[in-house]
Amino acid sequence: MIDEKVIEELREYIKDHYIPLYGSEGHSLVATSSFAKAVKAKPFRNISNEASEYIKKNRKPGGFSHALDRKRKEKGLSPAELYKKANVDRRQYSKYMGPEKKHPSINTVISFALALHLKRAEFDEFLQTAGYSLSHGSSRDVCIMYCLEKGIYDIDEANALLFAVGIEPLSKDSSA
Repeated sequence: MIDEKVIEELREYIKDHYIPLYGSEGHSLVATSSFAKAVKAKPFRNISNEASEYIKKNRKPGGFSHALDRKRKEKGLSPAELYKKANVDRRQYSKYMGPEKKHPSINTVISFALALHLKRAEFDEFLQTAGYSLSHGSSRDVCIMYCLEKGIYDIDEANALLFAVGIEPLSKDSSA
């Protein structure tokens, strides 16, 4: 059971760190970004070519499954220890690591990152290997930031905190 003081601290953390994606008039804050201005200024074909070149230049070899396996070995965990700590089914884990290389959801990637006890910079880099990142525009992500800041890596505890503030847990099989 999570201490009520921790839940209240999390609520304050969310108030301080959550940045809504929409302004007070309901207008998207994203539309005013430099990206939106760049999209309006350039033809899509040019953006597409630039994006392709950027992807080729910055793509990390091996992708998510390679990064997951490397981190697992660095932490000295067996595959079974890792997927159990992440509250991921063995069959699902095999799909991410096997020849089909199934792409995981962001919740699954976050669960693995927590199970690996990754600090914030490592956590962010790990999420990027699967094409994800944490955002201050997502209350779930802000809760995960709180967990990282407070050293909360236990998936059941993280799920309980998410549940306590009305956010769907990372994994559905949780005891939260």
